Amino acid sequence: MNACLKLKIRKDTEETPFMKNGRMLLEERITLFNGKCNPIRFFSAMELSIATKNYDKRQLFLRAGGFEYYKGCLEGRLVSVKKFDDDHWPFTRYEDIFKDVVIGSNMSIHKNVLKLLGCCLETQWPTLVYEYVGHKSLKACICDRVEPYQPIPWKGRLRIAMGIANAVAYLHTALSMPFVHRDIQSSHIMLDENNVPKLIDFSLSLPIPEGQLHATDSVVRSRIGFIAPDYSLTGNFTQKDDVYYFGRILLVLLAGWMLNTENTRYNEGNILRCVKAEYEHERLIEIVDPELLEESVDQQQFLTFANLALSCLSNKREDRPTITDVAKQLRRIYDQCL
Repeated sequence: MNACLKLKIRKDTEETPFMKNGRMLLEERITLFNGKCNPIRFFSAMELSIATKNYDKRQLFLRAGGFEYYKGCLEGRLVSVKKFDDDHWPFTRYEDIFKDVVIGSNMSIHKNVLKLLGCCLETQWPTLVYEYVGHKSLKACICDRVEPYQPIPWKGRLRIAMGIANAVAYLHTALSMPFVHRDIQSSHIMLDENNVPKLIDFSLSLPIPEGQLHATDSVVRSRIGFIAPDYSLTGNFTQKDDVYYFGRILLVLLAGWMLNTENTRYNEGNILRCVKAEYEHERLIEIVDPELLEESVDQQQFLTFANLALSCLSNKREDRPTITDVAKQLRRIYDQCL
């Protein structure tokens, strides 16, 4: 047998998960950022097993998008360990995980992104390690109201909206090439003890090639309950489609538990239909979380906020604002509270 061929077979058959994952991580770094990546640490599988008490389910605090997040402790520091969920296998691809590592490391300098500390390449599916900011997701706090529940006032919700808008704007404009997120949803936003939002998960993110206005994947993919109309029809995803998904976040912040209550006709589907049908301006106040109505807030702010959500949810891309414009409008609403 040819010596080169024999060597190739030997290499392929003996490639360990560490070698395979390391090779694929390097390839993804080269593809997306010309080999550059903010410094991250590499942890052993044993370290993470010990840190999470062998992935004890009592350490599990979030399951979202095919991943499980465990609370752990490494070198005296609390961390969040993101482990691939094997039950989700056909729906997540290796390249998704490596995009999450590479893009996440470059986004980690933003204060509204959960900071990536490192990863483990020894496991079959790479395991990611983040800072630990608590166990609260926006969905759990606003829609599900998981105990111990603490109300988030109007100004706090505006700060959450501004923070995530700024993080998405950074993804769109501040990296070496523009990216789209494709998976902005309330379960992918963590809140720290001061309710500062942290965007998580960049596994579905894609770069927009030079000279193009959209990114294209081999299949139309979205984990949330509805897909931007243009994306479902063409398979092309633009930054304006991220804005469409962000519009849902604005609805979550405005309507709160009403999006998740069977006893009210204003469930999520109904509210979306109301907004998408350009619900009468005066009646938009009816979708506001009653908890917010108890505050001494000029109701015009709620209406302005609701109409901003409506503009983000426009069926036509050209009618949606950019995420930068959305952030500016949110700032103006917030300044009215001061």
